[in-house]
Amino acid sequence: MDSTTIALHKRAVTPIGERGMDGVSDQAVIDRVLAGELDAYEILVDKYQNRIYSAVFNYVLNRDDAVDITQEAFVRAYAKLGNFSSGSTFYTWLYRIGINAAIDHLRKRKTRPVDSLDDHRFTEIGFEPTAPDSASNPERLAVRGEQARVLRSAVLSLSEKLRPVIVLHDIEGLSQEEVADILQVPVGTVKSRVSRGRAELRQKLSEYAGELL
Repeated sequence: MDSTTIALHKRAVTPIGERGMDGVSDQAVIDRVLAGELDAYEILVDKYQNRIYSAVFNYVLNRDDAVDITQEAFVRAYAKLGNFSSGSTFYTWLYRIGINAAIDHLRKRKTRPVDSLDDHRFTEIGFEPTAPDSASNPERLAVRGEQARVLRSAVLSLSEKLRPVIVLHDIEGLSQEEVADILQVPVGTVKSRVSRGRAELRQKLSEYAGELL
């Protein structure tokens, strides 16, 4: 299976769970794939592609790259499916592959223009979303556009240790336990990195605000 066989669709995201709409568990689907029913893998792709794309996009901040990385993540997962342990949670294993693919991508390409962020993703860490009627106020739109640019720069400047926890916990809304499972670190480490990441973001945004005064 190559990346051309996996299509990405824009669908409403439902809460993460180990069972799909038909009540079939992820492990049951994996068993079908490993038994030779290769088309069954599309069930897992369809179930998790939006979530993996969202996490990857908020890590690399470029939509075209995020699509490519998400496809690559599912290809990697397919190739490694035989190594997946039934004692683990499939979606955290998949997130781990996606984030690692995003990290690999950014290591190879240090600089690349980024798209605008989906501002509503940042409400949990104190960033105001763009108002629906902002286009009617050019001055306000320009200010918010600059704020988004600064925020993108701040997120991208976080280290490889801090950025994943900010993206997965504060932006994607995963629990600290889920993030710990994905990154394979203790929950206490996640708590510490969330605190440090938020502090660095506040500092960077405070420095920018000071420059405007």
